[in-house]
Amino acid sequence: MLSSLHNKFLPVMIAVILLMHASLQLQAQKVINIEAGRSTSAITVDKATWFFDTSGKLSFDEIKKRPFRSVDRSAFVSIKKDNNIWARLTIVNRSNRDREGLMLTNKWGNFETFIISGNKDTSHAVSGSLLALQQRSQPSNLNAIKFFISKDEEQIFYLKFSAGYSIYTHPDITLQLTDQLSFEKNDRQRLLWQGLFFGIILVMALYNLFILFAVKDISYLYYVLSIVSIGLYFAFYYGFGIEYLWPQYPLWDTFCFAIINPFTGLVRILFTRTYLHTPRYLPIINKILNLLAAACIATLLTGLGCFLLQVDLLKPLIIVIGVLGALVLIMMLIAGIVSYYIDQYEPAKYFIAANILLVIGAIAFIMRETGLMTDNFFTRYLIQYGVLIQAVVLSLGLASRLNRMRLDLAVETLERERIELEKEKEKKELIQKQKYELQQQIKEKTADLLLKNEMLEETVDQLKESENKLSQLNQVKDKLFSVVSHDLRNPLATMQSFLKLITEHQEKLSEAEKKKLFFEAQQSLDNLNELLYNLLQWSKSQMNLLRFRQDKLNVRSIIEGAVRLVQLHAHMKQISIKVSVKEAHEDAPIRQELTALADKDMVEFIIRNLLSNAIKFSQRKSEVEIKSFAEENIIIIEIIDRGVGLSESKIKKLLEKHTTITSRGTEKEKGTGLGLLISKEFIEKNGGSLKIQSEPGKGSVFSFSMPLYLSKVIT
Repeated sequence: MLSSLHNKFLPVMIAVILLMHASLQLQAQKVINIEAGRSTSAITVDKATWFFDTSGKLSFDEIKKRPFRSVDRSAFVSIKKDNNIWARLTIVNRSNRDREGLMLTNKWGNFETFIISGNKDTSHAVSGSLLALQQRSQPSNLNAIKFFISKDEEQIFYLKFSAGYSIYTHPDITLQLTDQLSFEKNDRQRLLWQGLFFGIILVMALYNLFILFAVKDISYLYYVLSIVSIGLYFAFYYGFGIEYLWPQYPLWDTFCFAIINPFTGLVRILFTRTYLHTPRYLPIINKILNLLAAACIATLLTGLGCFLLQVDLLKPLIIVIGVLGALVLIMMLIAGIVSYYIDQYEPAKYFIAANILLVIGAIAFIMRETGLMTDNFFTRYLIQYGVLIQAVVLSLGLASRLNRMRLDLAVETLERERIELEKEKEKKELIQKQKYELQQQIKEKTADLLLKNEMLEETVDQLKESENKLSQLNQVKDKLFSVVSHDLRNPLATMQSFLKLITEHQEKLSEAEKKKLFFEAQQSLDNLNELLYNLLQWSKSQMNLLRFRQDKLNVRSIIEGAVRLVQLHAHMKQISIKVSVKEAHEDAPIRQELTALADKDMVEFIIRNLLSNAIKFSQRKSEVEIKSFAEENIIIIEIIDRGVGLSESKIKKLLEKHTTITSRGTEKEKGTGLGLLISKEFIEKNGGSLKIQSEPGKGSVFSFSMPLYLSKVIT
């Protein structure tokens, strides 16, 4: 089996050798550095001069007026991420043809170029790592600006560098010049050979993923995740991410390393724990691995939080991620050595062989990224070879581990089957018994809960009904006490005073005075009688003692009867009452009298009360009008006066339920407001509603409705 695996991975080893050769070629390629000035037979570039915009707000027009000067390398160290750095240089094309070139620099958040050509026209181009790929002058992961220069032309370049985030600040600025064809040639070689690297990564990931589906071993999952995550990191590092995977998300390209790297460390630790069985055989090392896993999770969450909240902790995170990554790799190597030489775990030798080169290359790469080592072939590319060799060797190790696991599993399976056969019958009996007991308990509890729920619902309904009744009784009690203590007492006291004057001072009073006192006593007695009647009707209504009897009523007769009862009161104020009853169909050959379907006593009370109120609030020698007419299936009765009228607030309060307003009439007549309250309730009992239209000083219209009953009378 191992020989077949070697045959399978032979093409991968050949690809590794080809990748190494390509890396050496890429490393050897050079680009002309133009920062310090450069002259060739074709193009002349003067030395760059600099201006530091510490405010970060100066425009190009303002910058052109500022003095530029030469600076040494130490000037860039103190520049902050919100400062802008400007460079100015001149390029002259002394060749005999037009040229198309690229201006390259370090990775900056934003890189802008203002080019003043020989005819004084200014062109503007942008690039930068915080721009989407299609927004860049040259759609590449590098910060590059395209420019075109005609033969014998001189162009002045103003270059603006903005960091935006701390990761894009640099202790030095490099400016490089290359032509478009050379750049595209180098980029094709990068795509070819780095694509070969990612292709190998993808093949190894798919291979181990197929094994994962076949053997269901979680180690393969962690290993596949580690391969994919390291591939994603190098895709980010070499620009494949922004160019092909997430070209519209430059902010993610800025922060993703702070999420991908801790995740890579985490899955490597999980792979080490499962591959070497550290929880079982290496408990001390397993505790250290758990601490490193917790640190990876904390770093991952910190990076994710920084990305979501756009908090700039990128520079410190580079140091933390670098140190943490080195510790994880070193601890993986130590765990493999201990497992092989102390516990004699055979698959650990593959683990050691796979990680030696990766650990060396990763530590060198981390030290280069943190600035502790220089950028060279060893520090840049050794980690990639380590990754590829690790993928090949660990695949062999996983195969060896799989064979051993299968053997151990076969032994364990036989022993487990024997024990399971002995206990199966006992378990089944116990399960059946527990199941039956549980079902009985559930039935009992369910029945008990249903009974209690029904009792609780009945209790709640009873409490609500009692609460409503108690509230109504309290309102009746309060109103009764109010009427008895105030409205009932005043008429009695007045009548008592009148009778006392008549009985004790009869001989001193003239006939006119006696007549006036008798009249006022009679009026007080009438008011008292009306009050007692209203009080009785209202109390019965509130306590549901008043029986509702719906019958056919002749509307004209009811209205005329009510008018006769209030005629005396109207006569005393010299008020005329006009009655207008419009028949259902006056133009028809058969006259239809207006007939209502309602309670007679209640309707009489309503009309009488509304007429009394109209007279009470009408001026002397005025007119009160009562109208009745049919409208669709209802009868509407309107009582119209030309009295004092009502404001909008009083109308709103009068129409509220259980609300009364006490007001004196135009000649100081007293009232309790109880009659209108009863009238509102009686109107509602008869299926109608009370409406009020009024304006202060212009009178009021009180109207209510009740069901229509049609009867035919032949004339």
